[in-house]
Amino acid sequence: MSDADIGNGQAVETIRAALARHRPRGTPFLCLLRDTTLRSAIQAQAVGATEVLPADVPPSLLAKTITRLLQEGEGGEAASDAAAFTRSQLTVAAASLADMLGAASAGKPVTRGAVDASVRSIDEVAGAGNLGDLLQIVWNYDDLTYQHCMLVAGLAASFAHRLGFSAADRELVTRAAVLHDIGKARIPLEVLHKPGPLDEAEQAMVRTHPEIGHAMLLAQGGFAPVVLTAVRSHHEYLDGTGYPDGLSGAEIPDIVRIITICDIYAALIERRSYKAPMAPEAAFDILVQMGGKLDKDLLRAFEERIVKAHKAAQACATEQKPPQRAP
Repeated sequence: MSDADIGNGQAVETIRAALARHRPRGTPFLCLLRDTTLRSAIQAQAVGATEVLPADVPPSLLAKTITRLLQEGEGGEAASDAAAFTRSQLTVAAASLADMLGAASAGKPVTRGAVDASVRSIDEVAGAGNLGDLLQIVWNYDDLTYQHCMLVAGLAASFAHRLGFSAADRELVTRAAVLHDIGKARIPLEVLHKPGPLDEAEQAMVRTHPEIGHAMLLAQGGFAPVVLTAVRSHHEYLDGTGYPDGLSGAEIPDIVRIITICDIYAALIERRSYKAPMAPEAAFDILVQMGGKLDKDLLRAFEERIVKAHKAAQACATEQKPPQRAP
């Protein structure tokens, strides 16, 4: 475990040297961060962190995390290697996403290489099939925009894999998911990260992000039409009550319908400082209650292939927790 300024180059090199001398293969490394931005988390994972936590984390949570990491380490080298693969690929995806959103925020073209790297890494993680590892790692990102985009992309890529999509179709779904919220880069952070309910003006501002993202990518050129449609239309509903264009039924392509389901489910299971992720069955119930707004056939497939996998991963994580001592 380390507690150092990960933004300091000398501290990073000291950590690397210490790990090289004292960390046997497969031993977990918990990195405590003084600065809990996405970049710091990426730097920590690049150094080799198994998990990151804020430096001021309550002692009870710190002890619980250490216990869990040690128990996971006893699960064997194969499990450790699988988690390390997931972590390294998602680190690449997160860094690429940071570059994309940074460029969009500055009014610059979205870097195609960053998009490609993010899509490739997320598709490879989804193909490995460990949805539980994917969720646990993405939940460590404090920035809500990054966490949400990574969750949507991971869910969509996993869904495409489990539906048996071709490599070309998986690439389109994942690319659409990675870029679906790119317009939020132009929305003020104080609005996006507001902890309480948005007022009417703020809601109206946020609802402009699909049109903003679509206009940005259309002006830049080089993006597939269905990807552009997903960016603009991922808040459209089959019954015509969505936005920005009030599309309905056959006007909404299948890829967009997939992104919409993953987008809503991701929002419900996000981990925030003020709330825990919603349980998979509770989140799915909300999707079901939306009735004719969502594609029922895709929703049934989503339950079978993603929600059940999410529940299984959650049950496995619960079984690995240490038993509670009697008071």
